[in-house]
Amino acid sequence: MHLNYVDFILVFIFSEWVFLCWRHSVKGVGLNCQDVTWGLLPGFFLILGIRFAVPLEVPVEVLLCLALSGIAHSVDFYRRSTSSTEITKVT
Repeated sequence: MHLNYVDFILVFIFSEWVFLCWRHSVKGVGLNCQDVTWGLLPGFFLILGIRFAVPLEVPVEVLLCLALSGIAHSVDFYRRSTSSTEITKVT
């Protein structure tokens, strides 16, 4: 089995999930593990679908779209995380 860039994205998503769940359980900041799981799961399965559907060499256009998607995803999670923290501080 050969690894390609999509495999690294899958590993990154899993690592992100572990870190965000750990951070919330230890520090109490950010989204809870259930929200993180449901936020990451659709993207994980989409990337997994790409992994099984494309040949070993992924076109550069696909990688660019995946990178832009990852940036948008990070911004969204950051916004939700800070929103969640602000609500927790108020109540």
